[in-house]
Amino acid sequence: MNADIEFLTIFAEICLGTTAFFAIIATLRQTLGESLTGYQYLITRYFIDVGLTLVFISIAGIAAYAIGQSNSLAWQVIAWSQVVSGIFYTPYYFAKRRKVTAPSSKTALLVSFLSLASWLNVMLVLSGLSELPLPTAAMFYFVSTFAGLILVFVIFIGSFMNITESTI
Repeated sequence: MNADIEFLTIFAEICLGTTAFFAIIATLRQTLGESLTGYQYLITRYFIDVGLTLVFISIAGIAAYAIGQSNSLAWQVIAWSQVVSGIFYTPYYFAKRRKVTAPSSKTALLVSFLSLASWLNVMLVLSGLSELPLPTAAMFYFVSTFAGLILVFVIFIGSFMNITESTI
C-alpha cells in the first residue's frame, strides 16, 4: 500500500474514533449532568464539525487516489478541500463564538493560530509561493488541526470540572 494512502487511512480512523469519543463524552455530560452551556455547546460543535471534516477530507484523498492512482491528484484534492473548508467554516465558527460571547484564553488563541498558520501554509503551497511539498503542507494541516481538536476537548472537559488555565 502507498505510504501516503496508508497515512490517510490511519488518520481518518483515528479522527473518526476520537471525534466519536468526544461526542460520546459530550452526550454523557448532557444526559447525566446539567445541560450544556452555550459555550460548551459551541466547543462541542467545533470538535465534532472539524473532526468529521478531517475524516471527510482524508477519505476524499483516498477516493481521488483510487480513481486516478495518482498521489498528485490525491494531494491536490486534499489541499483544496482543506482550503475550502477553512473558507466556509471559519467565519461560521467565529460568528457563533461571538453570539455566545465565548471567553478568550491562551488555548483558544493557540488553536486559532495553529489553524490559521496551517491553512495559510497550504494556500502558499497551492499558489506556488512556497517550495514546501504539497503532501508536507497538507499533513501539517491535518496534524495541527487534530492537535487543536484535542486542546479544545481539554477546554471542554475543564469547563465542567471547574478547571481553568491558571490552575493547570
